Amino acid sequence: MRKKSRDLLSLDVMSVLRHYELVRRKPSKQSTRRRKAAGARTHPKTRLERQARLYEITLSSIADFAYIFDRKGRFIFANQALAKLLGLTPAAMVGKDFFDLNYPADLAGRLQRQIEHVFTAKEIVQDETPFTSPTGESGYYEYIFRPVLAADGTVEVVAGSTRNITQRKKSEEALRESQERFRLLVEGARDYAMFLLDPENVITFWNVGAERIFGWSQAEATGESGAMIFTPEDRRKGEVEKEINTALTEGRALDRRFHLRKDGSRFWTDGVLMRLDDESGKLRGFAKVARDATDQRRAEDELAHARDEMEQRVVERTRELLAMNNELERTMADRQQLERELLEISEREKRRIGEDLHDMVCQELTATALFLKSTAQRIAPDSAAAAKTLEESAQTVNRNVVLARKLAGGLQAIELTASGLKNALRDLAASACDNSGINCHVKIARGVHVPDDTVALHLYRVAQEAVTNAVKHSGAKNVLVTLDRNETHTCISVQDDGKGFSPRKRGKGLGLHMMRYRANALGGELKIQRRRTGGTDITCVIPTKR
Repeated sequence: MRKKSRDLLSLDVMSVLRHYELVRRKPSKQSTRRRKAAGARTHPKTRLERQARLYEITLSSIADFAYIFDRKGRFIFANQALAKLLGLTPAAMVGKDFFDLNYPADLAGRLQRQIEHVFTAKEIVQDETPFTSPTGESGYYEYIFRPVLAADGTVEVVAGSTRNITQRKKSEEALRESQERFRLLVEGARDYAMFLLDPENVITFWNVGAERIFGWSQAEATGESGAMIFTPEDRRKGEVEKEINTALTEGRALDRRFHLRKDGSRFWTDGVLMRLDDESGKLRGFAKVARDATDQRRAEDELAHARDEMEQRVVERTRELLAMNNELERTMADRQQLERELLEISEREKRRIGEDLHDMVCQELTATALFLKSTAQRIAPDSAAAAKTLEESAQTVNRNVVLARKLAGGLQAIELTASGLKNALRDLAASACDNSGINCHVKIARGVHVPDDTVALHLYRVAQEAVTNAVKHSGAKNVLVTLDRNETHTCISVQDDGKGFSPRKRGKGLGLHMMRYRANALGGELKIQRRRTGGTDITCVIPTKR
């Protein structure tokens, strides 16, 4: 191919040179007779000189270098392009050889030997060389020396042409470097199988990595079908054609599957098949890159197995937790039921004690006071001092009757209607003011309504216990009872400005426990906090029923 291109390169120049050489010769008798027979009017010498000038002008106008040597290697013609390169005129070059023109000695000697070889062997010489002209122009040149034969078959002169191929050499060198880098890349990637396929799925290239991974050598694989690495079942299912069609339509196709080695063993590969197009977009073939991903597949399988085991354990643990949660919910429900029953028992006991106080103790005390008064009246004539003592005793008993009735009233059940809780809280505050002398106020938010009687009763009891504790133990001067409600919760709180209370200290009474039981029974929470300004804040928050 290179020789053919060189011949084509100098064909136009050499044909002109041959014509030039012919016109310089004397015309033969046959041509003279033919010219005379044609009736040529122009003198033959004049016509030949004109044709010679025409060819000299033609050779001097081309970009390539054209020249003619005599038997001693001296120039007998050089065109303008070559003369310009050397910084001379064509006439100044005639009669001089390469040494005379100050060519490098080694290059001049080689050129002279090649010209001599053409004269001796009658063979064409083609070669190339780097050259820097006297004008400083450097490049790489390709030249050809061709014998021009005389009528007797001897070499009369040697004609030649030269072309600057610097750019082509740079392109070839860049291509070689690119190909070398590609070769190093492909051959150095021993962990990756890289091979090329033609449009018919026939392997055209097979790298060292493919030899190592699949087992077939390059000679064995080249020319074989790309389907040879697929398992029989994949070939039967049409996976080969499916992968090629995907690469044709989408440009690439993932290749993650089991493949075969030369020895018949199977391994998991992770690769891709890519479509290759030429500059016009026409299909040139395919490229496949794959690697042995057996270890990765094994790790993925182990990971998937571990994940499945973990999921199974999570399911089992979730089942256990659900069972425990159900059991806990049953326990909590039982506890709440017990607390409700305890509260009901407490209410019944309070009611019973209140009824006993009202029906029995108060009546007995009243009867005692009447007895003391009647006795005092009877013995007054005899003993005024004793009568006075009995009268005072009767008054004391009557005061105790009043206290007992108040206690009985606090222990007995209250009837709470839709507005009963509000009124009950106001009565509670008024009673606290009357009995203790402290300032007890009630603040009820607008629109608060507790429709459930049981909830209202428990909230009242919490407030009653908190107010009682504040009156008895806090030393407070002011007590505020607040009732509030939002979309999700109902809240009742009792605040005082007393000495404060620490919920960590366990008291002997059941008041605090009973308040917590009541909050828990309603699904709520009891909070006891010290106020920053002094005193205690007891708050019961329960969810609002919808």
